[in-house]
Amino acid sequence: MSTGDMMNRYKIVFIDIDDTLNPTNKKVSLYTKEVMKKLKEKGIKLVLNTGRSVSYAINKSREAGLSEYVIGSNGSEIYNYETKEKVLAKSISKKDIKKIYEYCKLHDMTMVMNSFEKRYVNTTNYSYNDEAAIYIDDIDKLVGEEDINQIVILSTNYDRMLVIPNLFKEKFPDLNIIHSSINLVEQRRAKGKEYYHDIVLSNTSKGSGIVELLDYFNIDSSEAIAIGNGYDDVSMCDVVGLSVAVGNAVSLLKEVATCVTDSSEEDGVAKILEKLCLEEKEAN
Repeated sequence: MSTGDMMNRYKIVFIDIDDTLNPTNKKVSLYTKEVMKKLKEKGIKLVLNTGRSVSYAINKSREAGLSEYVIGSNGSEIYNYETKEKVLAKSISKKDIKKIYEYCKLHDMTMVMNSFEKRYVNTTNYSYNDEAAIYIDDIDKLVGEEDINQIVILSTNYDRMLVIPNLFKEKFPDLNIIHSSINLVEQRRAKGKEYYHDIVLSNTSKGSGIVELLDYFNIDSSEAIAIGNGYDDVSMCDVVGLSVAVGNAVSLLKEVATCVTDSSEEDGVAKILEKLCLEEKEAN
């Protein structure tokens, strides 16, 4: 296939945010913004696909000048922030939310709950990067007013957090721990560190979110690219035509991805998309 054919092949790109598009604690570079602008001018859709909340994704999408659609909470939410259309909303049952709330309360664990526009937490001293959260002490009132799409539980208790996946699999058959902190996945005890688990409905992932949006746009999977860095990005690889791991990605993602680009610190996302979709070179 010629480079020209490849340039016309891709219609949509799904991009993880933290340590993929955005380097750690940094904003995207001017170079990346310029590449994204050129891609949009060619009609290519640029969709953030994150385990973080929709509200967080919206801010990062606007900051980088991407398309108006975002996938949040590990495939639980798809939102058009220009038209306010909720393309997809997978809500956790009120019963399961309340049970997890009581479990976290009993074991002194932080519980964060994502809705479309807000983030709620069961403690007053929660902070995570630049995501604000609203303290709640009445779980019945919350579940009566809001649909919760994802739960994140956090604790410094390594031993308890390590057994939660098996425990919750029995207690909550309709739910799935879709992503966990890397120290838990690789079973590394980190003194003083906080561990986390992301919880969504079963059969929900970043990959399932992609499938939903491709169907919504009537775009074939062969015309899609996905770029990520973490374990939760592996699910994207099977549902797109071309998958990319940034240079700082976990080993598993590098193994299953179609190719590896430079790290997020080195504008890896912009470089690979410029090469695949913008450069006009003659085929060898």
